[in-house]
Amino acid sequence: MNTSLRVAALVLGASVGLGAAAYAAVTPVPATPGALVAAIAAAQPGDTLRLMPGVHRDHVSIDRALVLRGDPGAVIDGGARGSVLEVGASGVVIERLAVRASGRRVITVDAGIRVVQGDGVVLRDLAVSDCLYGVYAERSARLTVERCRMVGRVPPLHEDGEGNGIHLWLCDNARIVHNDISRFVDAIYLSFANDAHVLGNRLHDAGRYGLHTMYCQATVLERNRFERNVAGCAIMFSNHLQVVNNDFHRNRGPRTYGLLLKDCSDGTFHDNRMVDNTVAVFMDNSNRNRLTGNLVQDNGWGLLIFSSSAGNVVAGNAFVNDDYAVSLDMRRTNNRFDDGVRGNYWSDDAPFDLDADGHGDAPYGPVSAFSFLSKQYPDLSVLAKSPAVAALAVAERVVPAMRPSEAVDNRPLLVPPAVHGAGGALGTTGRPRRDAAAAVGFGALALAGLGGLVRAGGSR
Repeated sequence: MNTSLRVAALVLGASVGLGAAAYAAVTPVPATPGALVAAIAAAQPGDTLRLMPGVHRDHVSIDRALVLRGDPGAVIDGGARGSVLEVGASGVVIERLAVRASGRRVITVDAGIRVVQGDGVVLRDLAVSDCLYGVYAERSARLTVERCRMVGRVPPLHEDGEGNGIHLWLCDNARIVHNDISRFVDAIYLSFANDAHVLGNRLHDAGRYGLHTMYCQATVLERNRFERNVAGCAIMFSNHLQVVNNDFHRNRGPRTYGLLLKDCSDGTFHDNRMVDNTVAVFMDNSNRNRLTGNLVQDNGWGLLIFSSSAGNVVAGNAFVNDDYAVSLDMRRTNNRFDDGVRGNYWSDDAPFDLDADGHGDAPYGPVSAFSFLSKQYPDLSVLAKSPAVAALAVAERVVPAMRPSEAVDNRPLLVPPAVHGAGGALGTTGRPRRDAAAAVGFGALALAGLGGLVRAGGSR
């Protein structure tokens, strides 16, 4: 084909495309029974259906590329039967709607919006309520769910509930952005969904997990807030994670975690804030991960690491006022608590810095004897604040040979780094809680007692 013919073909193709866009219809749909179903049947690909205010009591199946857009006050009600909206085509956009009242059958995956084999579907500015699943999608790449609010039927921390907020299976390259999801078993559940980007969401008050992944590679979690769940994130069999600038806050209970990693390796975790969780980070069979620049504050356990985990590097973090900063179930470990250049800030440490390089001159052992013992025998936790345990902590500092683990930070920081998390910069004072002061008091009493014994011996 010569140059002039090629140019003519390109101009003709562009004209056809512009013509198709120009003739895309915008059809108002009244809130009367059957009107929406009829409008979809009559629409051409690329058309926009504008739902007028009121309750549209239809079960809708979309089999072509349409835009479904609601006027303020437009609601689609499923009447508690099946899925409210079903999408079986690529390029569908659903936005500015309230969707409510799906059925309750897990076996048929009753959802507010159910997408099957629809690539590039966009769900935007939706209010989803009273649905078993908020959004369910399978075999649908490049799905976008953004600025939606979803409230399910599961009471907070009730793990025996049913249905997830956003449930994806075999959906690569999903974008889940700026949503608020609560009261589902899992706010977000991803299975075999690679390269997902989960950004700026608030995932809270779930029956079980804020976010749960199974067999998902290269997931990016950025600027999310995980709050008041059994686990903020439960990430399983998923590698090459990027977990950046998130808040894990007040995920508390008998077996509750901010971030749970099971068989997760080669991930990066930095600038997260993990505050007021039962366990901030739990690691089982998770290797070669890097945890840097995180704030770990006011938790029961800061890091709880099983012996199945190896080669992890923990550096540049601030551990502030945790009951147990680090707990291990092994004496020997090749997990490192500094990277050779910098270590971590430990509020229970009292470092001295004679060369003024910003690092303590003596190594710090973050695993206490009591945390090691209580990991083996959990019932001992009731003694955590007893005078005997406080005196044991003082003895460990005086006699380093009493340390139960070879885990050592060789470059402890004197000042905690600032951590941004999802909600802006947050500095810490690093001041120890009263239990540390109590430990010093008990240490002074112990030393006074030893002095008395020495004097008594000398007077004989």
